[in-house]
This record gives sequence, structure tokens and C-alpha cells, in this order.
Amino acid sequence: MDKTHNKLIEAGIQLFGDYGFDAVSVRDIVKGSGANVSAVSYHFGGKAELYKAVIEFLVLEVKDQLIAFDAEQFIKLPLEKMEVRLREIILEFHQLFMSPNGISRLNIFTRETTSPDKHLSHQYFLDMVGYVREFFTKILSSYYQKRNEPLDKVNFVIIFLLSMLKNTLQNRCIELTTQEERDDIIKRLVNLIIYSKF
Repeated sequence: MDKTHNKLIEAGIQLFGDYGFDAVSVRDIVKGSGANVSAVSYHFGGKAELYKAVIEFLVLEVKDQLIAFDAEQFIKLPLEKMEVRLREIILEFHQLFMSPNGISRLNIFTRETTSPDKHLSHQYFLDMVGYVREFFTKILSSYYQKRNEPLDKVNFVIIFLLSMLKNTLQNRCIELTTQEERDDIIKRLVNLIIYSKF
């Protein structure tokens, strides 16, 4: 992919995330990317196709991060190292959405859970959720087995992790808590997932 293609994707993440599909024009995207007006048509065919490309990019980004976490290596660890690594994985996964354009990413994913599938991008979001579920099911099942805990809580924990992201977005949009308080809450939630029987 060339630089213009990547700049259009990055501009799309920020603008679609901040304002939604309908509120963003092709002119907004080319202005945000520094490209010329014909670039969106040349690289994607139009705004709807760019939006789908943005969703696909975000889904692949999450999938690549999960692959890098290496579930196969995780399940071979002794329990003590699993606990350390599980904490790192949860915090790094959360940090992916706190990176540049992270809130824009969360905005897009949140909209994709509630909006009609008029841009044919909802399947990409469902694929992303599938990757997240598959990865965390594998590592959490292995971890809870080693702790001799029931596996019926795995699905609850995964939903809990996804809810953490959604709550992060809501807290960022409405400044109910300080950054320090949010960091403390996340650490406490991670401790709950790792150590508590619920």
C-alpha cells in the first residue's frame, strides 16, 4: 500500500470515529489526509468503500495484536508466569485503544455494534469480536484450568473485558473520572479477572 492509501485510512479512522459515516464528506477526508480530491475514488471507489476499508484495517489490526500475544506460548507457561502475562495482555489490549486514534477506533466499534448494516461493514466488526473471543477463550480457559476454577466464567470475563473498553469510551467522552482514577479502576478490574473467584 502506498502512503496516500495509508493516509486516507488514518484520516478515515479519525473522522469516521469522531463524527460518524454520514457526517463526514469526501472533502473532509482528503483535507484530513492531505490528499487530492480524486484520491478516495482512485484508491477505494468512494466513501462507502473507504469506510469498509477502515473497518477491515481496524479488524486486522486487532487480529495482528492478538496473534502477537501468542496464545500457544501462553498456555505452556507455569501458573505464576501466566498470571504476570495475563495482566500484561489485558493491559496491552486495552492500551491498543488508548493509542493515537484509539478513541476514534472505539467510537467506530461502538457504532458498529448498534448501527444497521447499511455500509456492509458490520460483518468485519463481528469478525473482530470473534477473534477476541477465540483468543481470550483459549488463554482464560487454560489459566482457570491451572487454578482449578470452573470454566463457565470465561464467557463472562470476555464480555467484561469488552465492556471495559466501552466504559473507557464513555468515561473519556464525559469526564466523570480523572486519568489516574481510570488507570486505578482498570488495574483493579484486571486483579478481579486474574485473582478473584466469581
